[in-house]
Amino acid sequence: MDNKTIANQLRYWRNTLADAARHEILVDKQLAIRNVGIDLHAGLIDLEQTAQLFEWIERRHNDSKGLGSSFNSDRGVIDKIPVLITPFRVSPVPEFARANRVTGVFYPFWIRAILTSKGTLQLDEDTFPYIPRAYLEPQVDEQIHYIFSSVDTIDLSFSKPFTFSQQWSDYWQYIDQTFSAITHQDLYNYQQENYVTTYEPTLVINDLLISAADGIITLYDSILRAPPFPALLTNLARRPYQSVKPLLSEHSFVQGSVSHLGQMNYEYALSFSQRKSLYQVNQLNEGEILAVNGPPGTGKTTLIQSIVASEVVKQAIAGNEPAIILACSTNNQAITNIIESFSSIKQKKGVLYERWLPGLKSFGLFLASESKQVGDDILHLKRKKGGFLRDIENRDYVARAEKLYISQFIAHSNQPNQSIEQIIGHLQNRLKAGQHQLQEGVRLWEQYKSVHELTIKLGQQPSAEGPSMTQINAWETALKVLEEQVSTYLDSESFWIKLFAFLKPIKEKRAIRINQFFRDCPMNTEAVNGYNLSTVHSFFDRNFKLIKQIRELTNAWMTWKQANHVRGNPPLSDTDFRVAGQSGLPHYYDELEKGLKYDLFYLAVHYWEGRWILATRRALDENLLLKKGLQHTKDRWRRDAMLAPCFVSTFYTAPRFFTYSRFITQTNQFESPSPPLLSFIDLLIVDEAGQVSPEVGAASFALAKRSIVVGDSLQIEPVWNVPPKVDYANLVRHSLIATVDDLTAVEELLNKGFLSSAGSLIKLAQKSSAYQQFPQGERGMLLTEHRRCFNEIIDYCNKLAYRGLLEPMKGPAKDNLLPPMQFIDTTGDSKAVGYSRSNEEQANQIANWIWYNQELILHHYQKQEIAMASKQNRAVELIDLSSILGIITPFTGQKQLLRSALQKAGINTTRLTIGTVHALQGAERPIILFSSTYGENDVGKLYFFDTGVNMLNVGVSRAKEAFIFFGCRANFEGSGNTPSKQLYRHIQRTTK
Repeated sequence: MDNKTIANQLRYWRNTLADAARHEILVDKQLAIRNVGIDLHAGLIDLEQTAQLFEWIERRHNDSKGLGSSFNSDRGVIDKIPVLITPFRVSPVPEFARANRVTGVFYPFWIRAILTSKGTLQLDEDTFPYIPRAYLEPQVDEQIHYIFSSVDTIDLSFSKPFTFSQQWSDYWQYIDQTFSAITHQDLYNYQQENYVTTYEPTLVINDLLISAADGIITLYDSILRAPPFPALLTNLARRPYQSVKPLLSEHSFVQGSVSHLGQMNYEYALSFSQRKSLYQVNQLNEGEILAVNGPPGTGKTTLIQSIVASEVVKQAIAGNEPAIILACSTNNQAITNIIESFSSIKQKKGVLYERWLPGLKSFGLFLASESKQVGDDILHLKRKKGGFLRDIENRDYVARAEKLYISQFIAHSNQPNQSIEQIIGHLQNRLKAGQHQLQEGVRLWEQYKSVHELTIKLGQQPSAEGPSMTQINAWETALKVLEEQVSTYLDSESFWIKLFAFLKPIKEKRAIRINQFFRDCPMNTEAVNGYNLSTVHSFFDRNFKLIKQIRELTNAWMTWKQANHVRGNPPLSDTDFRVAGQSGLPHYYDELEKGLKYDLFYLAVHYWEGRWILATRRALDENLLLKKGLQHTKDRWRRDAMLAPCFVSTFYTAPRFFTYSRFITQTNQFESPSPPLLSFIDLLIVDEAGQVSPEVGAASFALAKRSIVVGDSLQIEPVWNVPPKVDYANLVRHSLIATVDDLTAVEELLNKGFLSSAGSLIKLAQKSSAYQQFPQGERGMLLTEHRRCFNEIIDYCNKLAYRGLLEPMKGPAKDNLLPPMQFIDTTGDSKAVGYSRSNEEQANQIANWIWYNQELILHHYQKQEIAMASKQNRAVELIDLSSILGIITPFTGQKQLLRSALQKAGINTTRLTIGTVHALQGAERPIILFSSTYGENDVGKLYFFDTGVNMLNVGVSRAKEAFIFFGCRANFEGSGNTPSKQLYRHIQRTTK
C-alpha cells in the first residue's frame, strides 16, 4: 500500500474530523453579536453592526501579521466572513433546572452563511445547518439533559441536500423546511417541555470557533506535509490484514516470563490470559500493534500497570533513557480509572516501597487541558500552567530531594557515605542480579523438567510437584540396601560355586537367588538378568547415576526457589494454569510477580528517582529548563518519565503536548513552528478503544513506536458524528472507494474499522494485529477471567456476546441480599418525549422499590463495610446509596423522569448515578436497576437496546451482585432471540 493511498486515508480521517466536530457553541466565549439586527428572510444584516464586525476582524487579521499601523500599505482588507446565525436559544425552566441540576443556555440550531461587508448573506459551501452533537439522541453526555433531535433524523434530512439556486430566499425556504423535518415544529414556534425558547438572533464568527479536535487536525496536517509516514501509523492505516504469527507456545511460555521484569501490585498476580497478553506485548517490534480484547471485569487496568512496570525495570537494567509511555482514550471514565489506578496502589511496608523524593506519590501523570479542573491530589501537567513536576524543577527542591534520597537509601541498605551516582550504580547492580535470578530460574526449571522422565526411568511414579528430597533419599537408601544384599550373597558364595558358575545347574541356582532379591524392588528391573552378573552391576550403576541426577537437579531447583521465596512450580499447560487459578494455590508465576518482580519495580523506581536528581541538576546548571527545541523537549519528557512512568491523556489533548518549537526561517516559513514529536513515544497504550472513533485516535499513532490497544467492540460503541451517507461520499472524495454504490469496498472498510460512521480503534487494531489467540474470535489477545459479577450475572453476557469464552471466577451468589438476577413486571405506557422516550409509571415503581428497600440495602452493605474495615485494620467508611446502587435506562427522557420520581419519593439523588449506559461505562455497582422504559403500548416493537448486543452487555455487566430488570412482561415473553428476550429467559431460568 503506497504513500499516496495512506495519505488519502489520513486526509479522509482528517477532513471527516474537521467536518464532524459539531461541538457546542458557547456563545459567552466567542466573538458574538446578540440580538443582531437581521432579516433572515431577505438575508440582510444591520450595516452598522456589519461595519463594526468587519473592523474588528480586519484589525485582528492585520495584527496577527504584524501590520498594525493603519498607514501600512500591506494591510489586508477583508470583504467576506464565514458566520453562524441562530434565531433562538433554549433554557430550562427554574423548577426543572433545580430538580435535574441542569444549568446553562443551549443554542441547538445554527445557519451557516457568508457575510459580506455590505451586510448581505450568501450561501456557505456547506448548506446543512450546524447542529451540535451533544443535543442529539442517543445522548452520550450525562451532564446534558436537553434533546433537540436524533442522529437518525439528522442523517435522513442530510440525505436531502439543498440543490436549488444560489439565491438566499430559496436557501431560507430550505432551512425552514429542514427545521420542520428534524423537529416536527415550526422554526418560529419551537417549544420543548421543561424549557423556555427565547427568540433573539445571535451571530458568531465561524472561523473563530475552537474545536476540541483542533489539536488532532493540526497533527494530521503535520503528518501529511512530511511523508513517508511513521511506521506505526502506516501499519494502522494499511488496509490488508497482517500476516498471522504464532503465539508463544506452552513450552516457551516460561521463557517469556523473563521478559516480564516488574510488577506494580503485590496483592494480586496476573491472571493466565493477562500474562499471555503481557508476554506478547513484550514481543512487539517497532511499528507493530497488538489488540487486547478486554470484556468487562477482566482486569484491563491491572494489565496496563504491569506493562508499565515491566518497561520501567527493563530500561533501568539497560541503563537507557526511560521509556516514554502514553495511555490514551476518549472516555473520561477510562482516563479517570487509569489515573486513579496509578495513584492508589497499595504498597508493602518498608522503606523500599516508599517514594524517596519529597511530595511524590503517583506513578501516572495526567496531561490535562488548560480548562480542566484537576484536584491537587492528582499528579498533573498543563501546557501553560504547569504542575507539580514543573514546580519542583528548582535548586531548593533538588537539594531537599538529594538529602531525602540518600537518607532513605541508608535506611534501606545500611550503607552510609554514598553519593547519588553510587546509589544509582548499587540499585542497578541489584536490578541486574534480580534479572539474573529470573533467567537462572528458567534455566534451572528447564533442567528440572527432565526429573519427570528420569523418575520414570528409575521405575518410580512421577508426581506433578516432583519428588521431595526425602523421597530421593529413600530411593537411594533402598537401592543401597539391595546392593548390599546382592553383594553379601555373592561374597558368601564358595570358591567352587564361583569357579563352576558357568555350569547350567549352578548358573540356574544363582539366577534364581539373585532374581529373588529384585522381586520386591520398586525400581525398573527389566534389564536385570540373574544369569548375567554384568546386568546386575549395570542396574546399580545406572540407578545410582539417575538418583544422583535427580538429587542434583532437585537440589538446584529447590535452592533457587527457597532463595526467591517460591514454593510452587510453573504449570505446564493451559489446563494446568486454569486448575491452578481456580484452586487459588500459589505457583511460580504468581509468587515471582508478588515477590521478586514487585521488589524489582521499586528498585527501578528509586534508580529513576536518582537519575532525575542528576538530570535536573544538570538542566539547572546549564540553564536548559526553558528551552523548547527538539532535543530539549525530548529531555524534559524523559525527566518527567523518570518520576511518573505513565502519561495519561485524552486523544484530544495528547497532540498538543507532544510538540517542540522550531525557529521559522525564510526557507521553512511554510512549516509549523510547533511540529509534532513523531515516533517519539516508545509505547502507546489505548484503553476503551471500542469507544474511540478511528479519525479521533489514528493520528496519535504517528507519535509512537509500538502500541497495545485494549478494548471491546461488544460494549459501548463510539459517538459517530458523521452520517453514513456523508461518510460514503467522503470515501469517494478521497479516492478510497470508486462510488458510493461499491458495497463490497464499503463492507471491507466497515469490517476492518476504517469508517468514521461505524468504525472503531479496536477494530483497526484487530486488523493490524499479527496474533490471534482464538481462531473463532477476533484477532489479538483475549482477557478471559471475569472477576466482577456473580456467575449468574456474567453467564448472560458470556452467552450473548463472548461465545462462552469468559471464565467466571467470582462464583455463584451466596449470602446475597437480593437475587443475582430479577425481573420486576411494570405497568403503564411509554410516551415519546421529543426524540426520546419516558414511562412515568415505571419510573414511579422504581422510586417506590428504592424507597421501600433502601434501609435494608444500606444496613446490609454497612455491615459488610464494618467487617472489611476490621479485617483491613482501617477506619470504617459511611456507606451511602450512591456507592451501592446505579440506575440505567436507554433514554434521556426516562433519566430525567427517574430523577424527578426519586426526589418526590424523598430519595437523595445528589450523587446517585442515574443515566444511560454511558454513565457507568468502565464503572460498577453492587446493584444495578435497569429501566427498560417501554410499556404496555410497545408490545411487538423493535426496541432500542435490541439493535445489537452492546447496550445490554454493558448494562448487565455493571452489576456485581444483583441486576434487576424493570419492564412490561409482555414485551419480553415468547419466542425470539433478541438480546432483551434472551435476558428475560435467562432471568427466568436463574430464579427458578
